[in-house]
Amino acid sequence: MFEGILGLVGTIISPITNLIDNLSTSDEEKLKLKNELLQIENAAKLNALEYEKTVVDAKAKVMVAELEQKDNYVKRARPTILYGGLFALFTNYIILPWIAHFTGGSLPSIDLPSEFWYAWGGVASVYSFRRTDEKIKGVQS
Repeated sequence: MFEGILGLVGTIISPITNLIDNLSTSDEEKLKLKNELLQIENAAKLNALEYEKTVVDAKAKVMVAELEQKDNYVKRARPTILYGGLFALFTNYIILPWIAHFTGGSLPSIDLPSEFWYAWGGVASVYSFRRTDEKIKGVQS
């Protein structure tokens, strides 16, 4: 996203510098205008980078606040999502096929959307890496 903003700034500035080259002014005035545009471009890029840093810092503060909560459920929200996903998988691929087999009926199943797999897989991955890091550092929870 920010690369797009930075590229957009460069895309806007480039035609203006070409226009300055075509003006019938002295070389010093052209150079002065180009320098002013370069300063404007650099200021816009700096603002975009500062905004990106602010967003990253805010996300980091949220994560730290979540981990420092006294409420164990807030700390355990990710495992709850994992257990819920495991329950859905167990039901869909173990319980429902058994029911269908022993009752002689058709195989009912819950159609798990791709969003489930993306979200559950992402949470499982992050949780696994986080717990591995905690185990390596010797933190028990």
